[in-house]
Amino acid sequence: MAARRGKKSIEMSELGESIDRVMAGPERKSRRISPKEKEITAYHEAGHALVARKLPNADPVHKISIIARAWMGGYTRQLPTEDRYMASRSQYRDMLSVLMAGELPRC
Repeated sequence: MAARRGKKSIEMSELGESIDRVMAGPERKSRRISPKEKEITAYHEAGHALVARKLPNADPVHKISIIARAWMGGYTRQLPTEDRYMASRSQYRDMLSVLMAGELPRC
């Protein structure tokens, strides 16, 4: 990415964008999103982030984005505070709660 931009060194902006591309796919610049869809996406991602912030066994939120990438309208990325190979029951419960937090009820 740095080379494409004509830079001689890699900066944090290139690293961050590269991580986003690998984890969430390339940005979909061709997809036009209405202001209402952006608002809905923002509330959705805020739901994930708010629950992650409040639950004691959830990983901390690192980044929230409403930029459409691949098949996603946006995403909330959490980063663990430590390396781990397994999780406890309470960590799994909090992970599920965070994932479900942004969903709207279907009636």
